[in-house]
Amino acid sequence: MTRDRSIDELRHTLQSNLEEFERVRAIINDMLFLARADQGERATGLVEVSLAAEVSRTLEFLEIPLEDAQVRAVSHGDARAFVNTSLFGHALSNLVMNAIQHCAPGATIDVSIMREHGRIRIAVANPGDAIAPNVMAHLFDRFYRAESSRTNSRENHGLGLAIVKAVAEMHRGTVSATSEHGINTFAFSVARFGNEHRAMSEDALLPNAPGVPIGAGVRQAVTGSNASS
Repeated sequence: MTRDRSIDELRHTLQSNLEEFERVRAIINDMLFLARADQGERATGLVEVSLAAEVSRTLEFLEIPLEDAQVRAVSHGDARAFVNTSLFGHALSNLVMNAIQHCAPGATIDVSIMREHGRIRIAVANPGDAIAPNVMAHLFDRFYRAESSRTNSRENHGLGLAIVKAVAEMHRGTVSATSEHGINTFAFSVARFGNEHRAMSEDALLPNAPGVPIGAGVRQAVTGSNASS
């Protein structure tokens, strides 16, 4: 405001301000969400859904980022669980976006749904550089970024994986990460039943053996721009 500027200069400045305000708003919202999770808030509005359908919906929503990165995503397995679909989609989106950012063009991101230790585990795996053990121990910590020098570090304010952990805990689940044989896998789990259904027998309703993909014959794929390769 101290000197005359052209309309184009003012428009560019205002647009830059709006983008920064949006980034700050997202950080504040994420911090408020994590604060509620810290107070023991549980997921509400739970509905019984096919997790394969929810995964397919999330991958469809991320079709443009997948195409831009020239990677594709496939999903397999299925199970029904009581979840807050908005929170579930948020957690899965964070994991898939994390995989996209660490994939080379032409790579495939694998999303799997499995029963594990009385819960349903959703894992997102992608080929990538090995992750050091000292880094692995902090991946789900807030504001932790293993590669602060990445070109997109301003957009990644280090809360994405912390939110995944919070969503899992709000659904009485856990998180995990592994880096083996050139494949990095990030996963979260959700309880099969909502709190009001805990008295029901999970074993009776989930006959599959632990660690065996549920409905492994059901396979869905959302491809990026190199799907034909």
